[in-house]
Parts: sequence; C-alpha cells; structure tokens
Amino acid sequence: MARTRSTTKPRKIPAQARSRVTVDAIIQATAYILTEVGWEGLTTNAIAERAGVNIGSLYQYFPNKEAIIAELQRRHAEATHAELHKTLTLLPEQPSLREALTLVVEMLINEHRVAPAVHKAITEELPRTVRCMLDEEEQLRGQILESLKTFMRNVPDPDLAIYMVSVAAEAIIHDVTAERPALLDQPGLVVELVALLENYLCRPPSTD
Repeated sequence: MARTRSTTKPRKIPAQARSRVTVDAIIQATAYILTEVGWEGLTTNAIAERAGVNIGSLYQYFPNKEAIIAELQRRHAEATHAELHKTLTLLPEQPSLREALTLVVEMLINEHRVAPAVHKAITEELPRTVRCMLDEEEQLRGQILESLKTFMRNVPDPDLAIYMVSVAAEAIIHDVTAERPALLDQPGLVVELVALLENYLCRPPSTD
C-alpha cells in the first residue's frame, strides 16, 4: 500500500507560469484520452503527444500515469469542495425533507455534470488502487447525510436508512452518468430521484 501512495505523488509542483501551463496541458490531455479512448489507451507517450509536450517534460513532473490520474482526481475534488460546504451550510435552513433532499440531489448531480465521461472512466475503467478520495470530502459527505436525520419521521433505524439512501442515490446518478449523461441536464431527474428518496424516508407511523 505504501508503494501505491508514493507512486501517485507528483515529482514536483510547478512554480512558474510556464510550468503550470505545461502541467495543465498534461492534465487536460489525460482527461481527453480517458474520455475518448479509455484507460487502455492512456499511456504517458499518448498523454505527452496530446498535450504537445516532450515526454521528458512530462516525467519532470509525474513519475507515471497513475500520478497524473491522482492529480486529475485531486483537482476535481478541490473543485467540488466548495459546493459540499455550501450544501452543508444550507441544509439546516430547509423547511422540509423534500427541500433538503432536493438540495442534496442537485449537489450530487452537479458534481457528475462536469465531464461525465471522465467520471465514467474513473469509476469503471481505472484500477481501484489508482482511485483516490480526499478524507475531508468523505467527511463532508457524511455530515451532509447525517443532517438529513433531523427531517426524518417514523424511521426505525435512521443510520441504516441514511446508508441505503446514499447507496441508492449514488448508484442511480453513476448509472445515469455512464449510460445516459444527457439526463444530468434535465430537471426531471432531480424531481424523480427526490420523490424516490422522500417516499422511502417519509413513511407513515407504524401500527405495530
């Protein structure tokens, strides 16, 4: 495991504007190849060629393609971090379970709306050992789901219910991202997914 962590770190961080442009080109080229070709076609030579940089320049910053993928994922996580914080802040202000679920579902869909083909490549094509998730992002997601408990009524096991809601929502959105990405831009997806989750969480009192 220690070896995996060490090989996914960049060799150096670009300090000058020109160096940052080079690294940005490498990351953009990687996203393009993942989208158009997939993991099997992703090689450092292919990345360098697509980015228009010398292979030596690529290795100056990254030891291998796994390190480039880790940086691509890190940038995506960083870009969604602010949205997670915003959702967590706004949840207590929502007047009902439906509004709270709408906020959460919209946040999840927005995350996947950016470069859905890259999401698909990361979740379906990349080896599991290459994938990464920032600890803080994981914690924020957990806090967001935990906040939903205040809106739940007549649920005998809130922890289990939150777990099932999380799995269901992520599975549906991931499948849509992979198979029907155009749905990510349709408001009806939010409405239907919220209805599904709300009907599960907002159940009538038990008569037992």
